[in-house]
Parts: sequence; C-alpha cells; structure tokens
Amino acid sequence: MGVDPGVSPAAAAAATTPRSSRKRNHADFATRPEQSSSSTKLIPSQVFGNHHTYDDTELPAPSIAKKTRTPKPHGPPPEKRLRRFRAKPPNSFLQIHQRATTQRFFVLSRTRCGTPDCPEEMVEMTGSTGNIYTVVVAQQPSCDCPHARAGNQCKHVLYVLDRVLRARFEYVYQLALLSGELREIFDNAPPPVDAEAAAGGTGNRKPVEGDCPICFCEMEAGEGGEAVVWCRAACGQNMHKGCFETWAATKRQQSGGGDVTCPYCRSVWDGDEDMVKKISKGGTLSGEGYVNVAAQLGISTERDWTTYSRFWSGHPNAYYRGG
Repeated sequence: MGVDPGVSPAAAAAATTPRSSRKRNHADFATRPEQSSSSTKLIPSQVFGNHHTYDDTELPAPSIAKKTRTPKPHGPPPEKRLRRFRAKPPNSFLQIHQRATTQRFFVLSRTRCGTPDCPEEMVEMTGSTGNIYTVVVAQQPSCDCPHARAGNQCKHVLYVLDRVLRARFEYVYQLALLSGELREIFDNAPPPVDAEAAAGGTGNRKPVEGDCPICFCEMEAGEGGEAVVWCRAACGQNMHKGCFETWAATKRQQSGGGDVTCPYCRSVWDGDEDMVKKISKGGTLSGEGYVNVAAQLGISTERDWTTYSRFWSGHPNAYYRGG
C-alpha cells in the first residue's frame, strides 16, 4: 500500500500501528508501579498530565521512640511529716515562745516511752496558773491545756522542747517531727531521773552548778542566786527551794498525802523542818477541769492575757470574734 503524500510521517506511523498494540502499551504502563519495589514513591510534583515519573530511592524506616521506665525506689517509702514543714518560725510562734521562756514552770515527772525507732516522752508539769498539764513529745507533740486543745501550738510544748529536752531551735517551732528528729532530740536530751541509780548516794552534797532538775533553769550559788536546797538523805542533788516546794506539794496532792520525798532518789526528805511543814496537803479542781495547786504554791490563778492573741477567749473551744 502506498503512502499518501499529503499525510505526515508521524500520522502515517500511527496509522500503521495495530490498535491492539496500543492498548497493550497502555496496560504495561498502568501496571508498572505495582511491579516496582515497595519503596518506590510517586512524587506528586512530578505528575504531568498522563505522564508519571518515579523516585526509586529507598525511604528510611520510621523511628519508634522507646519508653524508658523509671526505676522503682528500693526499700520503704520516705517518712511523711504529719504537719506541714515550717522553713522558718512564724510570728505567732515567736509570741508563744517568748511566754514559754520567760514564765516559770515546774516539771513533776518525765516518762520515756515509745520505741527505739520512734521514741517519745510524757512530761507532767504545772502551768503558770497552777494547773497540772501533761505534754507528750511525739511525732505530733501535744498538750492537754485549753490553748492546745483549741488547735494551737502551746507554750508548755515549747517549754519542754526548749528547756527540758534542749532540742535544736529548728525543731522547737515545728508542729510535727520525724522519727529521726525525735531520736536526735532524745539522744542529746538530759535523761529522766533514775530513782534506783540516785538512791545509791551517800548524802554528800553535790556542787551547786548546772540546771535545777525541776524548772530546768540555771542554779546560782551565793547570796545573789535563788535559795537552793539539797537531798541530805541520799543523792545530795541540789534544786531550787521554791521548785522543790512546788514539786512536793503537787505530788502529795496527787498521792493523797504521805511523806515528802526527793524528786531524784524518792527517799524521804531530810531537810528544813519548817519547809516540810509548809507543804500542805490537798488541791482543788479548777473551773476548766484541771487539778490546781496554786494555793499550795502561793501563785495567782489569774492568767496574764497581755501576751495572748485578742481572738483567744480562754475557753478551749471558743474564740472571741470581733464585729
């Protein structure tokens, strides 16, 4: 068959190509992406009409971040303080601490209790108005006085921590203590009186020095200091005369009478006969429900309100609310 001279060579070539061959070429082209590797990527920017180009470069595998587990701490969890830690003493504490360190208190007994890991001590003492209170130094120190029962930090607890146990100041203003802090306090505190050990004395008087074992204030020898008495019967321990009278009167009231004994060795007191006669038997129940020995001690039962907050009414469950 001859070629029409008026037809272009390209058109003539297309006319001579069988129709089935053109379909097969399109089918091969359509299946080409499926036959390629899975890493072949069709780049949209290289799509032009019906013509496609392919990038045969291999894509990197996606990185999966590995979760790191926090190692669990070994041993028991750290001890938690029962009340919020105080980084510094608040102003309310400073007022109470001033009362605790300027007023006179008398320690009647000290009893070490608790466990070796978490020691405690129970202290029986008289307040500034003659009431007898019990202070317990534990993880959360407490007192049964009206001020403490109303939820406040009272002067009796501060007195015991500061004067009796000689605790560090940063422990005195805390509302709660850790067991390790309690161990440190009691390891360095003056030990409670051991009556059996003290009873082995010969009655020889010891030097007038150190603190009084009842009020824990310093004793001064000579005319300028407060009058001092000592146990002639056995231990020879010195103490303030006024403190001993307080201790003896209170103990007689609690025990229902009997002989006056030494606070240290519990031997029958051998001393000034007039002083022994002065210590009377008895005690009254105050309006607040506490045993009160103010009459025996010669002190006033009226509380000094000048250093108390104006919101404190004196009742354990009531505060004055100004309008």
